[in-house]
Amino acid sequence: MNSTNPDAAAAEKQLRTRCGYKPYDIRRALEKRLTQNGALATGQALHYTADIALSGGVDIVLQILWDYSLFHIGIASPRIFVYLRTRVKEIRDLLRRFPDEEAYALEEFQIRVGELVLVVREAPTRTTLSWPKVGHETHNEGWLSAAAGATETAALRKVWRAEGDSPVLRTVGAEICKAISDGSTQKALFWISWLLEEETKVRKAVKGGALTTIERGGVSGGSARNRPGAGLFLVSMFSEIYKEYAAKTQVRMHEEFQSLMDIYRQGDTYVGARGKKQILGLLAQILCEVPRWKVPAAPSLIKDPIAMTQAIKQVPRFFREVLAYDPPKNQLALLKAFKSKSVPDETLIQKSEKQDVTVAKMNALDKAVEEYFMRS
Repeated sequence: MNSTNPDAAAAEKQLRTRCGYKPYDIRRALEKRLTQNGALATGQALHYTADIALSGGVDIVLQILWDYSLFHIGIASPRIFVYLRTRVKEIRDLLRRFPDEEAYALEEFQIRVGELVLVVREAPTRTTLSWPKVGHETHNEGWLSAAAGATETAALRKVWRAEGDSPVLRTVGAEICKAISDGSTQKALFWISWLLEEETKVRKAVKGGALTTIERGGVSGGSARNRPGAGLFLVSMFSEIYKEYAAKTQVRMHEEFQSLMDIYRQGDTYVGARGKKQILGLLAQILCEVPRWKVPAAPSLIKDPIAMTQAIKQVPRFFREVLAYDPPKNQLALLKAFKSKSVPDETLIQKSEKQDVTVAKMNALDKAVEEYFMRS
């Protein structure tokens, strides 16, 4: 606990969702169930999703699903990003049109949220991108000029502008273009990491310092996360490379690639700095690897539409069961606890054999869900 006030600390320990779970416990439980197979894990994921969402944590659920899609699904099913953007917009629209408790009772809302979980869980996964380590010595004066030697490409020339872009962007941009042409994902990731670190170094060293002053489609308004920067430069360069490949039919992921670029440029609420770096990595990975696929297009998102339709029909029941409980009294404090990085006492992930009320409740849920799916 970060609080030094005993009363505040005690109050935080008493925070519970509608069904009585500790915020940290249920969040970790949902994240874990997304990675597990089987009907039991599916039922648990739906239950935890319903409890978090109906306890005021819709944004927590959406953030968990975005993180999982970016870091565990990625290039295995790029269609997931098109789908997520569409469904999230529908959910946010419902919450704008109705007071929270009214929205929670709508079957449309319940199905939209539950369907998201089902689709994300069923999507194929791929090993998380392995970002190469960038040594501190690589940012010393003279290192870049000695290490880099790639020539400019047509895509780079279309993007780099002398009146506002640092020569560093041109040099590193050329290296990334070469890595993509060679199909070397690891080299591309190294140079992306190096460039982002160099930009951070420049901004810390000089107030107002930057590698570029050119605005390239980020959200206006002065937000630090969307101001002109190396990331937007890279997105623009990737866009030009993609156009070249698409013209030769070497890649056919137009909507998927565009969705990832839009998410980066628009500063999505659910995608932080770590997620934005991952998007840059996924864009580079698509350009490096997909042109070498036998079929350079995104696979279908849903493999078995009939089974998915049947599963979706079960979603409202999970929400109705949670709605039978009273709403939490202090939702603002609960939301803060959902986002906490600290590990509270007696959580589900402790190695101790001791069983608290939360663990007992989840064990009972396991049995109930298993019985439910057996007779469905």
